[in-house]
Amino acid sequence: MPSSTGVTSTRVGHCVVVTVTQDLGDGVMDALRRVLLDGVQIAGASAAILDLSAVPFMDSTEFAQVRAALRMAELLGARTMLVGLQPGIIVHLLSVDADVAGVRASVGLEEALHAMQAGAKAGDA
Repeated sequence: MPSSTGVTSTRVGHCVVVTVTQDLGDGVMDALRRVLLDGVQIAGASAAILDLSAVPFMDSTEFAQVRAALRMAELLGARTMLVGLQPGIIVHLLSVDADVAGVRASVGLEEALHAMQAGAKAGDA
């Protein structure tokens, strides 16, 4: 599902992969939430991966919004994972003591897809 806001989604089996291709400002966060939640609620995905590998910067407020969007998807019944945070973003988030509790993350998309597939086989819903 392409979007002019820099947010796209792709269905891979039971999983929706939401990719953000630009900064999280200017309505991108709203589009991220909408695409992510639509993928879970409307398309029926039981897992959601949020790929932020193309996002160059993120502050702690934006991270809190991303975390909230992942939590919303979990409340709809999906297992979630965050993929591709840049090392500089991770350093910044940890240096400002951002709340990262409960966030499942992976370095790459392939690893995340394998983890989600393994969770589905194990009945981890």
